[in-house]
Amino acid sequence: MKKRKIFYLLVSMLLLCGFTSPKQDLKITYLGNCSYLYESARSKVVIDPFGTEYGNYFYLPSNDTKQNIIKGNAPFDKVNLLLITHIHGDHFNAKLTEKFLLNNRKAKMICPQQVYMQMRDSCKSFARIKSQIISPDLAMNGSKKINANGVPITVIRMQHGTNRSLVGIDYSNYTNYEKTEDFGYVIHFGKKTVFHQGDGCLKINGKALNKIDCPIDIAYLGFFDWDSASLNIVKNKLKAKSVIFMHGTKPAKELELDSFKKIAPQLIFFKSELESKIFK
Repeated sequence: MKKRKIFYLLVSMLLLCGFTSPKQDLKITYLGNCSYLYESARSKVVIDPFGTEYGNYFYLPSNDTKQNIIKGNAPFDKVNLLLITHIHGDHFNAKLTEKFLLNNRKAKMICPQQVYMQMRDSCKSFARIKSQIISPDLAMNGSKKINANGVPITVIRMQHGTNRSLVGIDYSNYTNYEKTEDFGYVIHFGKKTVFHQGDGCLKINGKALNKIDCPIDIAYLGFFDWDSASLNIVKNKLKAKSVIFMHGTKPAKELELDSFKKIAPQLIFFKSELESKIFK
């Protein structure tokens, strides 16, 4: 009887000290453009970190940051999962992605078929990294639940945005937006759930958003969604508790638009590369 009392006392102490369950905070670090590092008690996930094109228009991750990700230097050591939303050069580079997978053999990667095929056709070491890549073939508005290296994710095929442009870019050469395979990701980190849509415009993706079957803690508004209509979708349809602004332009002229000023007080801003915020 005495031993049993001691046992229950030890269990109670462990519960009070929080030793029986991992910490549920989520740390998010801004890398540039639409790229972030997510750190939870059990996993590290990086999304869209290797953009190299259109740096005159967007705040891309620096070369130092890209090299630290590839080499696995802190805070990018032991990254479980790399996510690529779509093939555009401000989100993805095949050669840098190849180097990352070669140097981080335990890491997995999820990407659209267009990204997979470009890597297959251009990476000399593709045969060595092929097993690390997960690339579901999804029709528009299709979805797939995947557990990659212990990270539960719902992948959703979304329509890339079409209603914004940048002076000086010939979009007929850039890519055909209607044919771009854009993946949105619902990422589960313990009790925190993140939704990242890449360049999927929320206003034209109602059917895709219907595939989200859980509350969202953290969501984004980006290049195609700087208005109250998209914010209402995030707040009312997705029930997001926190909304992060991403994919800002240089010199951030959107900040001066009246439509943007209306929603700005409800957005979270990362102001510098490698700035981090803790979401409890």
